[in-house]
Amino acid sequence: MFPNRSDSHMLETSRLILRPWTMPDLQSFHAICQKSEVMKYIDNPWNSERVREFIRNEQQQFKQLGHCRWALELKTLNRLIGFCGFRPLQDDDRQLEIGWRLDSDYWQQGLGFEAAELVINDALQNLSPTRLFAKIHVHNQASLALAKKLGFEITKRIPVAEFDDFLLDYPLIANQEIKSC
Repeated sequence: MFPNRSDSHMLETSRLILRPWTMPDLQSFHAICQKSEVMKYIDNPWNSERVREFIRNEQQQFKQLGHCRWALELKTLNRLIGFCGFRPLQDDDRQLEIGWRLDSDYWQQGLGFEAAELVINDALQNLSPTRLFAKIHVHNQASLALAKKLGFEITKRIPVAEFDDFLLDYPLIANQEIKSC
C-alpha cells in the first residue's frame, strides 16, 4: 500500500507535519477555502460540501497510491494550515501535478517552500515520476515565484477564460543526474 516509504502515515519537516486527511479537518479547511485572498486565483470560495468532496478524493488517492495532496499541519500550533502534495493525471499516475494551498495567515514564512521541497524530494525518491508539473494562474505572482524557486520552469501558457494558467515543468533529468553524482 505504501511503496518504498519508511513512515507510511506522514512526512515531516522541522516545522510541519504532512499527513493524510481526516474528516475532522473539514471545518478548518473550509475556513481556509472561504478566504477570498486564498481562493483568488483558484476558484470561488468553497462550500462545505466541496471541501468534503476534496477530502474524500484525497483520502481515496492516499488509499490507492500512498500519497495525496497532504494535509499540512503547523507543529507549534497543532493546526491545519493548508495542503501540499501531488495529484496524478487521470490516465497516468506517474505524471504528477503539484499543488499547494496555505491559509493566508501563514504566507511569506517559507512554509510553502518547506512543504513543496519535501514532497518533491519524496516523489523523486519513492514514486518514480515521469513528470512533475504545476498549473499556476498567470497573475499569481507568489505561487509562480515559489514554483521557480523550487526549480520549475514555465513551458506553456494555457489561456482558459478567467483561469489563464502557466504550465510549469520540473526538470527531472537534470535533477536525477545531480542526485546520481
